[in-house]
Amino acid sequence: MEDGVEEDNTLSFNLAAHIHPVSNIVANSGNGQTIPVFSQSSDLILPADATASGFYVTNLHNDIIGNAASGGWSGFALPVLHSPIGSNKNVNMRPADRLTKKFDGNTAHSTGWWWSHSGAFYSGGSLYYPPGSDRLEYNAGRDQSKGRRAPCLVDKCVTRNNCDDYCGDGERAWYEISNSKVFMVASPGLNSWSGRMEITNFEAHDVELGMEALESGFGIDNLLVECRSGESWAMPGTPNQVNANGFFWYDTGQEHIITNAKFRNCGSRSNYDFYDTSPTRGCNTNSDNGCKAGSTVWGLLTHSDQHTPEIMQATRNITYEDCGRRFKLYDYKNNNSPSSVSGRNQNWLDTDGSASGLNEPTIIGSGLSDAGKWWDVEPDTVHDPDGPLTFIKTYNGPQRGLGHIRLRWKNSIHNTVGSTSCRNGDKIDSKGNLLCPAIGRIRHVGPLFDISNDPSGGLPITANSEVAGPVGGLAGH
Repeated sequence: MEDGVEEDNTLSFNLAAHIHPVSNIVANSGNGQTIPVFSQSSDLILPADATASGFYVTNLHNDIIGNAASGGWSGFALPVLHSPIGSNKNVNMRPADRLTKKFDGNTAHSTGWWWSHSGAFYSGGSLYYPPGSDRLEYNAGRDQSKGRRAPCLVDKCVTRNNCDDYCGDGERAWYEISNSKVFMVASPGLNSWSGRMEITNFEAHDVELGMEALESGFGIDNLLVECRSGESWAMPGTPNQVNANGFFWYDTGQEHIITNAKFRNCGSRSNYDFYDTSPTRGCNTNSDNGCKAGSTVWGLLTHSDQHTPEIMQATRNITYEDCGRRFKLYDYKNNNSPSSVSGRNQNWLDTDGSASGLNEPTIIGSGLSDAGKWWDVEPDTVHDPDGPLTFIKTYNGPQRGLGHIRLRWKNSIHNTVGSTSCRNGDKIDSKGNLLCPAIGRIRHVGPLFDISNDPSGGLPITANSEVAGPVGGLAGH
């Protein structure tokens, strides 16, 4: 399965073990999302060998069933090829967009040591010929141009003779991965930089993160994440330097749905007993089978003023077993001080209240004080101190739900976003000034939100004027 054109094959019930990168060339950038590009050379004839993995599949239109991977940069590496390579490089097809036939019953363990994002199952890394060159290049990390998949029910290479043609409404499809299991992984159980994946019956045990879904359109059903099983770790490093995280929501462009998910022994135990006071909840920081102190079941990224959430995520039938910290607004830059547009807009539709623990339909919103009373819309809201988050009961008001609006009033202001203002991560300049200051405020109508009850004046509006929030049935109306 080298060139990307190989289809309709069956690869079943094989074992790949003790896999190592060749020539001491290995893709690794620590915790970063990008990795320097590898070029074809006499020492590295196939640049993708920098991520030597148990199974290497360039085209998912095959039956991949019941295989087991032990070790390797990843257990199953699924690189993105926008066009075939080798002797088939002129074939008119896009391997990355071919639909899954059957990817079922595969397992991977003792992998993901070399890079924090590699994952036991890794859908990412782009392999291509640069313009005017016959030497391959490989970008093992996040590549938002050549590294994106767009599965489509219609083969645009054939119908339009244009593999780059847009896959419109009613034509989009999903990659399907089913009945898979991973364990003993120092990175995510599964990581994909590409969207539209349908994942069913996925288990992850003794991992850094159950699953990392960093693009749009994931449907995840019957997920089990046991962050720590209690067994001693036998892998490089110590487990107390590895997170025990369940799932992280990104800060933009996700649109994920998770149903029927169970989290077990996830999240840090120390000082986090808001939901569970048992002495065995979560994990501690021992060096035998513990976890990193900042671990959490759910994480919500909040570092960005440039990339912000709209209405992105929904869950149903979530259960917890002996979990420590459940929620964390994670800002790797400034620890939510100052807060960001992303942090103040974070939201989540908990359709049955099982994620929040209220056990009735709930809207979950940011609990950052800088958001004022934007999410704190009634006396019955519940505040989670660990997130911090605000839980709003849907049935406390008629037709209560989530809404998103985009305000725009002056192009010269909005066009600075991402350059001189409202950046992706950097919130303060060298002189300590905010790069994304409030230039206005928005608040709900009614006495509850008057300045006497909300001294903040409302939700800050910046040059990046994306606004997400609760709509309908607010107590202050």
